Amino acid sequence: MKECRIRQAAVLLRQTQATIAEIANQVGYENQRKLSTAFRDIIMITPAEYRKQNIGE
Repeated sequence: MKECRIRQAAVLLRQTQATIAEIANQVGYENQRKLSTAFRDIIMITPAEYRKQNIGE
């Protein structure tokens, strides 16, 4: 379940202009910090770093 949420967050980071806090809420995390921790566990970088590396894909 955690990995599924993180994969969906990754798609939203690449394809939308939503804030990381908004994305956290959309994929079921209560706040940005919890999403960031889970994202780092799976993707190995923060959501902000991921977005910078994947802009426009």
